Parts: sequence; structure tokens; C-alpha cells
Amino acid sequence: MLEQFGSFSEAETQLFHTMLVNKSVHKNETLVRPGEISKSIFFVRKGSFFQSYFSEDCEQTMITDLYMENEWLFNADSLINQIPSTSAIICFSDAEVAELTLENLHQLIASSPNFLLLNKIFNALSAKISLYDENMNPARKYTYILSSRPQLLQAFPLSMIASYLKIRPETLSRVRANIGI
Repeated sequence: MLEQFGSFSEAETQLFHTMLVNKSVHKNETLVRPGEISKSIFFVRKGSFFQSYFSEDCEQTMITDLYMENEWLFNADSLINQIPSTSAIICFSDAEVAELTLENLHQLIASSPNFLLLNKIFNALSAKISLYDENMNPARKYTYILSSRPQLLQAFPLSMIASYLKIRPETLSRVRANIGI
């Protein structure tokens, strides 16, 4: 998991792994609750998660992110700004994660500037934001998922995919029919 960020010495790699806490997470278990201040980032070794909030406007749960194996997950606003979370991160299927607390991340950076390369975890968030671009039509949103994260379609029900793409399930069905899926 560390090699995706750059080159690290054997000592740095060992130090990184000593800072991780491995956890088993059961389906429907919550990693971050609304109102809590997020103190950790998680690497998904196995399983899947979703991030959601309850919208008072449309009186339903809205999916803001979907996470799969070999991805980092965290509540960006709460973690970076150290403010209470407005959303929850919930386990969708039984999972294994490696937790890195913010305190341990700071210790890693203090021990070696090489660990500043971990900021790529936070930069990856900006790539996902393009899904929320209101200028992107539903077909483009769906084809983006097909090309960049097709494993989501096997792991999550279409109703969750539609919510994640910020479109109605009926719209997603039409898009899929037009694409020939």
C-alpha cells in the first residue's frame, strides 16, 4: 500500500507498518458517525464501504462516496479541518482495514520528510469530485464509472450507484439501456 506513493527505505516501510492498526469491520458497522471528529484514515484491505448523509430536503440518504479494496477512505472535511462530521462511513460488506491515526501520520512525517508523499491520499479526493460536476450529464457520469471504477458495479446495488452519481435510479436505468447494458 505504501509503494503507490513513492520509494521508501526498508526502515521507513517498517515504521509505517508499525503505525497501522488492523481491524475487522462487520457489515453495517460505522467507522465515522455524524457529529464525530474524524481522527483516522483507513486502507481497505478487503470489503467495501460507503459514505452517506441524510438529506432533509429530499428526506433520503445520499451516497457521497463508495470505497473498495485497495483504496484509502476518510471523511475529508472532518479529518482535515478537525470539525464534526456531517456524514457517516459505513461498512457495506464484511471488511478488513488498516487504520492510520492522524497522530501517527504526523509522527511519520516528523520522522522522515519522505512521508509527505502520503499527501497523495488527500489529493485523490479531487479526482472524484469531477463526478459531482453538474455540467457532466448522467451518461458521462456512468461511463466515467465504467472506465475508471467498474468494480463498483459488482459490489454495490444500482440504487446506491445512482445516489453516488447524483441521479435518480430511473435515469440510471435509461442510461444503461442506451449504452446497451
